[in-house]
This record gives sequence, C-alpha cells and structure tokens, in this order.
Amino acid sequence: MGDFAKRLTERRMHTEIVQGHCLICGSYGRLSWDHVPPQGSITISKVEQVHLTEVMGVDAVPIKGVKSPNGSKFKTICKACNSNHLGANDQEVARVYKGITQLVTHYFTYANSPLSYVTIPFNAVRFCRAMIGHVLSATSVNECIRTPVETPYFTPLQNFVMGDDAAIENTHDLYCWFFPHRHHLSAKMFACWNKGNLCTVSVLSFFPLAFSITEKGKGIFPSGATKVELTDDRLFVNLSSGHLPYSGFPLIGLSGDQMMAMASSQAIISYPINS
Repeated sequence: MGDFAKRLTERRMHTEIVQGHCLICGSYGRLSWDHVPPQGSITISKVEQVHLTEVMGVDAVPIKGVKSPNGSKFKTICKACNSNHLGANDQEVARVYKGITQLVTHYFTYANSPLSYVTIPFNAVRFCRAMIGHVLSATSVNECIRTPVETPYFTPLQNFVMGDDAAIENTHDLYCWFFPHRHHLSAKMFACWNKGNLCTVSVLSFFPLAFSITEKGKGIFPSGATKVELTDDRLFVNLSSGHLPYSGFPLIGLSGDQMMAMASSQAIISYPINS
C-alpha cells in the first residue's frame, strides 16, 4: 500500500469541499465549480489532474491523477462571482481562443506569411478580467478554509476581477504568448529569480495561448511574449519557432543562478485522456 500511495497524486487531497471562502470576493458560503480553461474556449474532454511538481524533474515517478469526465474544474469560488465576474466575460476568452486557433492553423498550414505573428481584435479588459479570475480560482480548496486577508499581490487582482478597471494599473503587468501544447497548466503563484531580478508570477496556459501576471516593472516572462495593456484593442501573438522551447513551464532556461520556488498545491497540470 505504501508504494501504491506514493503513486497517487496529492491533488486528490485538495479538491473536496462544500462551503468556504470565495477566492475572489472573500464571502463565506457554498462554493461552485469553475471550469479552467473556461467552457467555450476549448473542446471539453476527460482530463487527469496532477500537481506540476509531481511530473517535473529527471526522476519523476508515474503518478495516478485525479480524473474528471468533463474538463478541469476547481471548487473555490462562489456562484455569484462565477456567473457575474467570470461567466459574463468568458465569451470574450472563447472568441479570442477560437480566433487565434484558426489563425495559427492557417499560419502553419500554408506557411507563406512574411510575418511571424498573428493578430486579432479583442476587448482587453473583459479578456483579462476572466483570465485573472480563473487564475485566482485554480488552486487548492485549502485556501478557501482560511479567513481572507489583504495582500499586495492578490487583493488588486481580486478588485480588478470584481469590476475595478484601475485596480492593477500600478501593481501588475500582463503577458501573452503562443502555447503549442495539449496539456493545461495553472500556476496561481510562484517566485522566479532571473539574473538578479526576483518576481512573483502567475500563469494560466492552454492551447493556443499562455497568459501570465507579474509584479509591475519586474516581469519575468519567456521570449516571444507580448505585453498586454488594458487599453489595447488587438492581441498580437508571436509564432516564431525560435521561442517555442520557452513556451511551456518553467518559461526560462533555469541555467546559472536562475531558479524558482512554488507551493505544489498551487500549480496544477491537466492532461486530456482518451478513456
């Protein structure tokens, strides 16, 4: 039993809850399921969830993940936030992801464009509000048990999701880049050290885009990333193959003194499965 237990993901201990504090508004009550990625932006399929730290490294042991028949879900936010702040803006996420997918398919099928990027019109505020909300929700239910406290990193993000367009103006930077992978990755928060710069980062990635949040002016992000401003009316995505090695986690090469640290329960990876 001991050896078998080691092969079960710790994720199974971070999913069961009925009531708790919503990770967006902080209210206490019954929690609802949030699909991450949001419904409409991908084809919903059966997935298996594990913690990212369980599959990283050269000696990673095969892990039996938590299975879901209808996509990756997190029970960490209240119904009101799920419907009013996320659901109301998820249509913009779905539209952008479907549009970029078509452009990416055309780009690599015909490969005759003189440009190395694709672009699509979008509503930056609605898109970022939904994506940030899903970043906040995609984590361990253990966070819902704790009494909410204000923090310089998460409180502005929560306020932005709840409707304050100026809440992150002086606190955070946002980035997007091409994510050519089948798995879905959500890392609510990790610390990254890169050549003397220490930065807190959050990431939500699913084909064909990765979205990241960093501390203002300290951004650590992969080559090929495009900075997103809330005043933008178009999203640009760099498809140059030279950036692909850094499109997935850990975003940078981790050579020399580069390093990162994270809480395992805040970084979850979901794999689509066929059975």
